[in-house]
Amino acid sequence: MKHPLLLLFSLGTIVLLSCQTNPIKNNPSKPIVTTPTTTEKNIPPAPRKIIPEFDRSKSKNKLTAKIKNKDALVVHVMVPLCDNDNQGIVKVNKQLGDGLNLRTNLYWGSKYGIKNHFKVLKDWQFISAQKDISADILERVIYQKKYSNNTTVYLVADAYRGDRMKACVQDYLMAIAGHKKELIAIASTTKIGIHSQADLVVFNGHNGLMDVEVPLQNNQDQQQREAAIIACASHNFFKDYLKAANAYPLITTTNLLAPEAYVLEALINSWAQQKEGIEIRKAIGLAYHQYQKCGVKGATRLFSTGW
Repeated sequence: MKHPLLLLFSLGTIVLLSCQTNPIKNNPSKPIVTTPTTTEKNIPPAPRKIIPEFDRSKSKNKLTAKIKNKDALVVHVMVPLCDNDNQGIVKVNKQLGDGLNLRTNLYWGSKYGIKNHFKVLKDWQFISAQKDISADILERVIYQKKYSNNTTVYLVADAYRGDRMKACVQDYLMAIAGHKKELIAIASTTKIGIHSQADLVVFNGHNGLMDVEVPLQNNQDQQQREAAIIACASHNFFKDYLKAANAYPLITTTNLLAPEAYVLEALINSWAQQKEGIEIRKAIGLAYHQYQKCGVKGATRLFSTGW
């Protein structure tokens, strides 16, 4: 039998280990040390395309106008469920790493999974849950929160099957590039727009670009969107995709981390109150340290805002 302290250490680090995968081949100038992977894959480099960088002014002005007009803001989050068998991760507990188990999955039903974490927060109202949205999406949950600045935010989170990582990444890229639009009903008289019609589009889970190759999605409608990728070392992997999509990298990451729901919570809370990117980054760093006890400076360095 394992010593009790070893068991405690294992539980405390299981989320971080699950995100450790192949060395970051797209960023040779910043090598990182990772635990050996269970599967070794040759990850093709992200396609390179020279696209000028841009600031956040257009998307920020759009948010300001919506808040002034008392229109609700929408955050659409795409979550590829943690999957031991189909993702290039260090294996976690069988239940946490079952990419078809909504109840126990690390990124969905566990204590700090997206669905469970927001469900227990007193300031977030649970609206609905719907199963089998598509062949790829096992469940969609919707929450609502009202802020002191009169902003109302709807959070729509989709749980993708763990073996459908490529579909999840492709849907995310199509959403931030203006290719994928959808209206969904919140109530009999209320509809909100998701995918390309959301105000903030988030990818939250294992960095799928470490496992799959997907093409660039060029912007289709000349609209600038705000994007966040809460996944290991996402900045360098997604940078060119974001530029092609005309999506501003509000929050990306610089290294390995635990992509748990308190990161998303801190992101939305500061974003909804019209904070600048640097303030949002600081808020997320504080939240990450609160749960991971890794030091505020170290936690903040895990996140990036802008190019």
